Amino acid sequence: MICPYCDASMPDISASCPSCGRSTSFGPPDGDGPGLEERLLSALAYAGVLPAMVFILVPAFRERPFLRFHSWQSILFALACLVVAVLLRLLFLVFSVVPFVGFLLGWLSLGIGSLGILTLWAVLLIQAARGRRFEVPLIGPVAARMAS
Repeated sequence: MICPYCDASMPDISASCPSCGRSTSFGPPDGDGPGLEERLLSALAYAGVLPAMVFILVPAFRERPFLRFHSWQSILFALACLVVAVLLRLLFLVFSVVPFVGFLLGWLSLGIGSLGILTLWAVLLIQAARGRRFEVPLIGPVAARMAS
């Protein structure tokens, strides 16, 4: 066997390279979490609603609880983002009526809300790719119930 990092030869039963010390396994170190394929598919579920719906509807993917949870959370997160976007737009309209600083406050609220949504989406994607079950406070418990 050859190390994929430093190209040194090593025994076939090695879990880490004797030259560079890096792990040669692609799964989680403890072995009881989701594998690489399931983690990547769970991260892909956050790419949009369509991949998440495919993962829920296709029976081969539906059998994986980690992927099913992240797919449901992705769909619910997209719906929550839609509601928040509508509320932010209404808030922008209300602020734009206020003279002088209202228009600036409206743009500020839209910017902060958009950055918040983008940051939470990035956190969800990264946590799914790392193999962690990260629950959004209001959406996560509902997704966990729907996934079970």
